[in-house]
Amino acid sequence: MKILQPNWVHHDEKSIFSIDIHPSGEKFSTGGQGNDSGRVVIWNMAPVVDEEAEKDPTVPKILCQMDNHLACVNCVRWSGSGTMLASCADDKLIMIWKKTAGGGIAFGSAKTAEHWRCISTLRGHAGDVLDLAWSPQDQFIASCSVDNTVIIWDAKEFPSIIQVMKGHTGLVKGVTWDPVGKFLASQSDDKTLKIWKTSNFSLFKTITDPFEECGGTTHILRLSWSPDGQYLVSAHAMNGGGPTAQIIERDGWKCDKDFVGHRKAVTCVRFHNAILKRMAPKGNKPQQYCCLAVGARDKSLSVWLTALQRPLVVVYDLFQDSILDVSWSHNGYILMACSSDGRVACLQFNEEELGKPLPEEEKNSLYQRMYGKDITLDLYTQSNKDMIIEYPDVLDATQTKLTAPTLIPQAAAGQVQVEKSTDKDKTTTVSQTSVKSAPSQEAQRPIAKQIETKTVDGKRRITPVFIPLTDDVEMPASGSGQFSSSSASRSSIITVEKKTDLSTGDDKATASTSSSVDNLVEQTVKLDIRLKKRTPPPNRTDRLEHLPKLPGPEQGSEPSTSASPQTPVVSGKVTVLTGKVTRALGDYRVQVWNNAVKTGYGALCRVAGHLLSIPRDDKKIWESVIGSPVVSLSLSKKYVVFCSLDGSIRYLDIRTGSPVLPVMSLTSPVVQCTFSANCKLAGVLTENCTLRVWDMDEQSIFLNGSCRDIMGTSYASIFHLSDNGIPFIVLANGSSFSYSKKLESWVVTNGADPVMRHGLFCSKPGPMVRNIKSFPLTTIQSFGNFPPTNIMNFLKCTDNSWEIPASLAFVENQIKIAEMINSPTELKHWYLMLGFQLAQHGTEDKVRQVLDRLLGTTFQLPTTGPEATILGIPKTTLLEEILNQLKTQPQWQRIYMEYTEQLKLRLNADDDEPKESPTVS
Repeated sequence: MKILQPNWVHHDEKSIFSIDIHPSGEKFSTGGQGNDSGRVVIWNMAPVVDEEAEKDPTVPKILCQMDNHLACVNCVRWSGSGTMLASCADDKLIMIWKKTAGGGIAFGSAKTAEHWRCISTLRGHAGDVLDLAWSPQDQFIASCSVDNTVIIWDAKEFPSIIQVMKGHTGLVKGVTWDPVGKFLASQSDDKTLKIWKTSNFSLFKTITDPFEECGGTTHILRLSWSPDGQYLVSAHAMNGGGPTAQIIERDGWKCDKDFVGHRKAVTCVRFHNAILKRMAPKGNKPQQYCCLAVGARDKSLSVWLTALQRPLVVVYDLFQDSILDVSWSHNGYILMACSSDGRVACLQFNEEELGKPLPEEEKNSLYQRMYGKDITLDLYTQSNKDMIIEYPDVLDATQTKLTAPTLIPQAAAGQVQVEKSTDKDKTTTVSQTSVKSAPSQEAQRPIAKQIETKTVDGKRRITPVFIPLTDDVEMPASGSGQFSSSSASRSSIITVEKKTDLSTGDDKATASTSSSVDNLVEQTVKLDIRLKKRTPPPNRTDRLEHLPKLPGPEQGSEPSTSASPQTPVVSGKVTVLTGKVTRALGDYRVQVWNNAVKTGYGALCRVAGHLLSIPRDDKKIWESVIGSPVVSLSLSKKYVVFCSLDGSIRYLDIRTGSPVLPVMSLTSPVVQCTFSANCKLAGVLTENCTLRVWDMDEQSIFLNGSCRDIMGTSYASIFHLSDNGIPFIVLANGSSFSYSKKLESWVVTNGADPVMRHGLFCSKPGPMVRNIKSFPLTTIQSFGNFPPTNIMNFLKCTDNSWEIPASLAFVENQIKIAEMINSPTELKHWYLMLGFQLAQHGTEDKVRQVLDRLLGTTFQLPTTGPEATILGIPKTTLLEEILNQLKTQPQWQRIYMEYTEQLKLRLNADDDEPKESPTVS
């Protein structure tokens, strides 16, 4: 294997976010940042792989450059036929490019070899478009965006929208088509992966388990489907507190395996387009398998063959920043990757290393066995437009013998005959020796093979092929696995040897497989990445072991009383922003590039502000630099705040970039920052649980506190600041709190308390509307993720006498919270709910207690001034609302009449009271 880094492939030192190889293998495209615009470049592949072509001045390197996008390009993808190229960007647009006669201009005045023009611009997304994918046969394009939607476009009739799918509740960052044509998969920041049915583009399956532990996410989440349609591999997932690439089997959508070992989040995965095969030793049946590349934020790239027990190769520090995209050549041996550091790399394999692509007739025969139909069938000649991708003739024929939702029959693909050693004096590893041919109508799954191990005590163990035989793989020393440059003019090259420990048909070959684990050559860097069974989610204490450590007491941190000394209390994870990060609000957009400027004093972070109404050829309105990497930022209509890894905080005017406050520093980095909606207040939450709120108008401290008491073993996932300065914190475990400055304490707004769980379950205020400004309490409580099964268990109790007092206690607590957080609309609602509960289940003593509290004393009812209202609502209004609830129940008629008469007397007395006459001087 060779690793090449053509130094002439760049975007003027700007980030490259996407790369894709043309189906012919003769060219490739890149997308990313340009000079004040988004850039798409088409490059010649010949100078990359051939040194003579690279040196030949007559061989063009760049074929065409297009700077039509108004903002950074996030993804480029060739159509299956190679006649069109699609690109999507932060300008909310998707552009379709097609080659025409003539040449183009790029990099100054150099004339390019090809001319590609935009034949269609697709407008439909309300935010940055992060990923796109062509469907089989190029009939559709699927795109996803930060507007939480996936859009299906008709690629034959641009710019027609087929469907807008709105199932996600977070930024959608990856999308991929099932090569069989039945499903579309998308992955989002809402910690879900969704499977959509392509017959009507309806939601078919939501997968959440592998992503529940994920905290911060990546710029993109590029997932991929295997070419045989059997496996879907996601991007960023978590297992045991570590980042993984999750494997989802089509058979039952099982999620019990994943690729683990990358030290940081997996950003992109991509399968080779072909099913590969290799002849097994001693004339055994050829092995068929798939090939997958995995890229991550730890700058490493791993390549997997599903017939190997460990990665084929892993390359460390391939780039200086995160890997953002990878691409395989169709039916070839070239893998290309790009990074946010603005460079690309090319890995050249050969047939001995990867295997031979399965011929088209054998591939069709495999599909015939697995799905009952030739995959090369023209999908789009069906008369029923709703069935264009579903293969109705295939599904109708197999519906009676398949169990939804999988296309794979429940019966095993074949019976395995295993040779077993009877020697009990030693442990013998036995491999699969033969497979009986399965009937053609059953799905043969050539990838799933097993190894049986018989131990000394007679126990049998079945080990998945992907699991390594040993786990004592050491991390490489600094600098190992990196390529070295031979010259400045020539691309960097390194040759890496590998050993393929394929499962063979005899015991001797299997034994060599076991021994080869310890004999991997140094060039194949021994990253501890392997396929392993998924472990149960760790408890919160386990999670905290992976969080950054807090400074010691000498730096200002206080010892925690709610956690063990080994488990520091933190409010969240500190994650340095990678690549180009963009945030927009109203007419303004702010961009951040960490490590964008290299100086003799260290790397600088570049920040810039843009006015969206300015034409694309105008300059940005301001630009500045920061001396420490940005870990968090937030925007308001007036200000923008940048929080750095060194604990410094910078508040700038969003219109001019000028500082509003001097640079401040806290004892630990900020994990959450926010503004109130009226821009008057600004708050931050640091890693060591420090809470600060500043008055931006007065330029003074408004609140100085700590949230250490409420963290326990969880961490903050949402931080909100109301217009009147009340902070709200939602924890990852579903609990939520608001701070009372008057009480100097945290008030519980949601928690695992059974009374609160039962109250939220049984006293819902109608359809959930998340409007933090108008309904802060309801919105904050809606983020609780406690399972409803616990509540149902309470409802099944034989003794239900607790329900009525629990409901009343919950409603009255909601009233006090609404009063404390100054939410009059919700206060009135919960008084109505209190009246309803009293009318249904109240006692006379309780009813009178509530009514007397609102009516006042027998001889005095204040009707003016602060004592006569609650949050501006007259107490008489609340009293009338409760009385209207009571009158619906006959048992309260006497009390209703009594208090109604008293209310009338008080109101009439106030009307008859003489008013002070004005004096005339």
